[in-house]
Amino acid sequence: MLLLRRDKSEAASSDLRMFARAEQKMVADAHRLDHSLMAHRQPRLRLAVRDLSVNGMSAICEQPVEKGEHVGVSFPAEGGQRAWGAYGRVVRCEPSATGYRLAVEFDPLPAA
Repeated sequence: MLLLRRDKSEAASSDLRMFARAEQKMVADAHRLDHSLMAHRQPRLRLAVRDLSVNGMSAICEQPVEKGEHVGVSFPAEGGQRAWGAYGRVVRCEPSATGYRLAVEFDPLPAA
């Protein structure tokens, strides 16, 4: 049985999250993986990460990204942590005052 819990920072929202998200302030680089015209014109994106969890992230981007688009995200080394990366798909892209707010759901890691 899978239990979902409500993230305390999203208590007013109807979102259910499997893992808590931690607020982050970092810039990550993303690479569009799909073969759309926009992905070929602008293959690289700069993401101002807002929050991060084991299975996803929220970030601000200067360009809009299509819902369902696949991206590879590279996170920088920070605070003694090594650089790392993840693959995922965009589940939401909404205009905001500073660009576009993206929500990315990471692909699950294979079982060991």
